[in-house]
Amino acid sequence: MPVKILQTLRRAAYAAVALGRIFMLGKRVPLFVAWNVTFHCNLRCRYCGACDAPKEELDTAGVLRSLDELWALGARWVTFGGGEPLLRRDMGEIMAHARRRGFEPFISTNGWLVPRHMDVVRLASHVNLSLDGPRAIHDEVRGAGAFDHTLEAARLCREAGVPVSFLCTLSNLNLHSVDELLTLAGSLEVPVMFQPGTAWLDSSAAPNPIAAERDAYRSAMNRLIELKRQGQPVANSVPGLRHLANWPDNRRVWCGAGRIMVEVEPDGRLLACHQFEFARTVAEDGGATHPSITEQFAKMTALPGCPQCWCAPIVELATIFSLQPSAIYGALLRFFE
Repeated sequence: MPVKILQTLRRAAYAAVALGRIFMLGKRVPLFVAWNVTFHCNLRCRYCGACDAPKEELDTAGVLRSLDELWALGARWVTFGGGEPLLRRDMGEIMAHARRRGFEPFISTNGWLVPRHMDVVRLASHVNLSLDGPRAIHDEVRGAGAFDHTLEAARLCREAGVPVSFLCTLSNLNLHSVDELLTLAGSLEVPVMFQPGTAWLDSSAAPNPIAAERDAYRSAMNRLIELKRQGQPVANSVPGLRHLANWPDNRRVWCGAGRIMVEVEPDGRLLACHQFEFARTVAEDGGATHPSITEQFAKMTALPGCPQCWCAPIVELATIFSLQPSAIYGALLRFFE
């Protein structure tokens, strides 16, 4: 049996045991980690406030030590994002250490720097690229030339044999272009996950100037459900899309924050959920030195669940653990890609 399949089966077995501890014994195991390794970015996207977020960062030794602690706590999947993670000069060392430890490391990037850092990209189990529409729309959101860099990054990932997907943040600029985007993604054989931009800038409390208008947004989401059923490369499950279609109105969803997933900020602050806790913790202790990951996790309590979760990957986890068959099937396909 090929080594990759054996490794995947071992991870699946570990995940099954961990989930048994979580759901049957009431334990907390941070299987999934989202790590904003930096808030520095080479772009200034119109719906994102990362460039204005606090810039304190763990040094290389601090990141590697924290990865070791997360592994000991039970983490097995880690997604490195930002900001733009490829701006960190030590990103290759971080990825290599995660690999040696046994993590499945993912990278979430705008793609601009991918050609210069293919040595880092080849260490990834999956690369997630931002793509918000056809060229004119994507560049309006992110800056001139961003579209071409994203497509070049997707091509290079595919040539290197690294699984790749797109993430589209829906705003008032691109609600009318989901058909065109999916046609493009289909021609590249790259799936797209969709999620709404929030009413505030990501990683900031400032208003989002391109937040979608509710009725137009819901019309676009209904269209995405239709396109998903037609076999278009929509990575979200239908239950996940149905949940997101309620944004911005409240609709509770199963919440794994602090139970099966955690988030790490650039300065080493451990959060159950970035969106739920970011503004509060920065206001309370911005710039402070934080205890070890292990100490922070020991003191962490699982969140009661947000009135509404808009983050598509987290919503997909919620639908899986709510035993939605189509979400489980989609996850299995990705698991064995």
